[in-house]
Amino acid sequence: MTGGIDDPDARPRAPEFALDPLQELNSKGLAAIHRWYLRDLGAVGALMGDIRAGLAAPGDLAPAVRGMPMAQNLALFGTACGQQCLALTNHHQIEDGWLYPQLEVQGNAPLNAVLTRLRAEHRMLHGLIEDLAGAADALAVDPEAGNFDACARHFAALDAAVRSHFRYEEDSIGPALGYYEVRV
Repeated sequence: MTGGIDDPDARPRAPEFALDPLQELNSKGLAAIHRWYLRDLGAVGALMGDIRAGLAAPGDLAPAVRGMPMAQNLALFGTACGQQCLALTNHHQIEDGWLYPQLEVQGNAPLNAVLTRLRAEHRMLHGLIEDLAGAADALAVDPEAGNFDACARHFAALDAAVRSHFRYEEDSIGPALGYYEVRV
């Protein structure tokens, strides 16, 4: 795929939809779900900043991530970082397998181009998740500064990419969800 997640020239534009107030409200459902994931990502990012500043220990990261609501719901899966990544992966699988097909059947070619791009971005995000999981595994084995720095770099890349992807997705398909009355 050409163009990174944050490359506006690589991202197709969705058509505009005129929404009534109820459709407008429904168009915000996806954004509400995204805010939940972003809150948890923000908390992990803040703790990583505290660790970098010497205000918290590297060993504090795993219990904090385990304490996040999304991690508590996935307590049986993987490492602490893997729990967060699994939640995001499951979110994308739901979008790809359930949400997007409901929009694709509408036969709107510009919207379908956006959905194709969003699926490609999901694959890119999964690569970033794998990178972060590997760095987190190394940090769990040896909490030395270099391993923390690698984990922080991978987290920053994932965090920036997720935020960009969510903005694009909300702006591009949120109105279509409302217009076509697809419930999130």
